[in-house]
Amino acid sequence: MKKLKYWGVAAVIGLLIGVAFWWATSEVKDRKDPLNKSDAFVYSDNGILYWFELTSRKGKVEGKLHQQKFIEEIGKAPFMEEKKFPLTGETTEKGYEFKVNNGGEIMSFDAWFSGPHLLVQKQGEKDNKLYNPVDQEELDEYVKSIQFYHSEEKEKNRIKKFFSELDSVYGYLYSTENGSFQLFLKIDEALLQGELTGSLLLMNDTGNKNNPYEETRYVLNGITDGQMVRFFTIVDGKETRLTGNFYEAATGFDLTFWTANQKLPFHAVTEEEFKRSYEEFKTKAQSF
Repeated sequence: MKKLKYWGVAAVIGLLIGVAFWWATSEVKDRKDPLNKSDAFVYSDNGILYWFELTSRKGKVEGKLHQQKFIEEIGKAPFMEEKKFPLTGETTEKGYEFKVNNGGEIMSFDAWFSGPHLLVQKQGEKDNKLYNPVDQEELDEYVKSIQFYHSEEKEKNRIKKFFSELDSVYGYLYSTENGSFQLFLKIDEALLQGELTGSLLLMNDTGNKNNPYEETRYVLNGITDGQMVRFFTIVDGKETRLTGNFYEAATGFDLTFWTANQKLPFHAVTEEEFKRSYEEFKTKAQSF
């Protein structure tokens, strides 16, 4: 009887040791699983950020797929949109299989490690995407970079649009109310980096019977970011700066002028409009 009791106790102890060993082995195996070694695995594409938040335990995988992008709509303040998709999965011979629930539609992915990186391939597609392992602090930096990316892209698009419009403008005209002088500013070259070259034609009604009309052309060099504009030229042997600001798009701008005590409004004109204004001003001045 004592012998049977002894073997019973031994069996229970053996079972407990086996369970403890199995549990410890599983815990060690789970800790070694690279899915459990990072807070997230991140991938970005054209301003959209994706990341997997994953845990692996006893061959089963749980987590979420996050998608974050910057949304801009006319008449609304820009905002960051984040979507979360629940994920389940399991280990496979190759690595893992993930199943992502996209509003009831199940998307299946194969995944495996290449060094520290997680390669993910949607089933049925040839290409795979490389997700970088990150901790929470690094993930926060990725989110900030997406916000910066959109701000930078918006600014790049604004500048491209502005210079495209600027290239289509023949020139800019200003005429005084009393008809004493007229200015025509022509931009010959405008680079995306902001550099400008061109000329400023000053047409003067001198009021002098012997020489009623004069015109002087000044070479211009300048810079603009599509909002502010600065030109530099030489007047009477001295470098002179003209400063101003563009209106909406490239339709016109205000600009300082060395004989005026305020900025002068220039508006865009076609070649035909300039020639007509030029001839009218010259004819009027010479009819003194």
